[in-house]
Amino acid sequence: MDVRALYKGSDLVLTQDKLSGGVQIAGVVNADYQNGNMPDGIITIQSTLRTKTRGIALRVGDDVASTLKLGDSVLFQIKDKRLVRGNGCLMIDGVGESDVKVLSSDHRLTPQTITASALLTLPDEYESVLVKIANCSPADPSSPDLSYEGGLFVEDKTGSLTIYAQPDSPVSELSVPEKPATYIGIAFADYEQSETAVISLWPRFASDIIEKYILLAWDLTGYNISTGLTRDATVVDPNLEISTLSRGPGLEAQQASNAFSAVWPIDIDRVAAMEHGSYYEFSIVPKNNAKVSLLSLDVALRVQTEAPKNYMWMYSDDQGEHFVPMSGELKFEGKTTDNNGIQQPTLSLEEVEGIQSFSSPIIIRVYAWGATNATSAFRIGQSLPERPYALTIEGMTRCE
Repeated sequence: MDVRALYKGSDLVLTQDKLSGGVQIAGVVNADYQNGNMPDGIITIQSTLRTKTRGIALRVGDDVASTLKLGDSVLFQIKDKRLVRGNGCLMIDGVGESDVKVLSSDHRLTPQTITASALLTLPDEYESVLVKIANCSPADPSSPDLSYEGGLFVEDKTGSLTIYAQPDSPVSELSVPEKPATYIGIAFADYEQSETAVISLWPRFASDIIEKYILLAWDLTGYNISTGLTRDATVVDPNLEISTLSRGPGLEAQQASNAFSAVWPIDIDRVAAMEHGSYYEFSIVPKNNAKVSLLSLDVALRVQTEAPKNYMWMYSDDQGEHFVPMSGELKFEGKTTDNNGIQQPTLSLEEVEGIQSFSSPIIIRVYAWGATNATSAFRIGQSLPERPYALTIEGMTRCE
């Protein structure tokens, strides 16, 4: 049952009758208590039933909390414990060591992507749940003392919330990004000072604060196939090796101003495109065991009238033996008569699990299909003075 639904604004003893005969709850630990950014003696768990995820905090004391690890599936005996609101959250109080049983470990949790507005509107839906909120900037970026310690007020264009770090926790020592960042953390709703919840998000560790920046980019200005059939990236993150844009064996290289171009065969679908080698390709190779997260991809496409209009981005982490999707099947958006090329909608990669934390090389390809004329071109570009990068990969790297 959902224990949270029993709370009606005042402390409650969870008798067996109140629990409708149930005396225990189970969930997966979504916090990293050992890393220091949690209220003292409190851990949080979440569970999903029929696609609905709910969370709850439990005060178990420092000794017990220190033994529970992120990803542990835990069973708690809660008969005659108290359901209270304190420390900025709704929690079950009085849980001791004998009430706790770890069932299994190493469960992977995916944060729910929401907006600040959703969190403000439905705080009880998301409290104690692992969530992700993108494009957050400090509400007062001009402040000279921006810090997470004690709380940093941020906005995401739909609303505002506080990113909170306990004093002396590793998160409190992180610098606040200059550009909009994505925050992952445990959501809390504090009603102690007001009937309206004060919302805070508690990141668990450094990688929960994602500052997106360019990892690789290709400026194709002046590119000419007479000087080489491939093109090295013109922007390369210092934690990555040089990356080279190339064509698959099913394509015929074509010269086009400030673009990477090829004549495309008539492939009826993606399967045919994969069989015939109808793709553009580049690799991402981390240096020095750096951890890489890919967050978004931007590309300008210049597509002729009878060229492919359907395409898909895919990646391989086994040296090209197998490729899996990193996008759905996409359609070219824009006019085929525009020789400058059309900037396509930003492709978000944050939900593609296999590319969120890797340190081994991966290969990325874009397959295209659906041409009606075997002499038409599907191009990346053009690069323009106001849009120099025809292809950009955004994300973050961290050295271990």
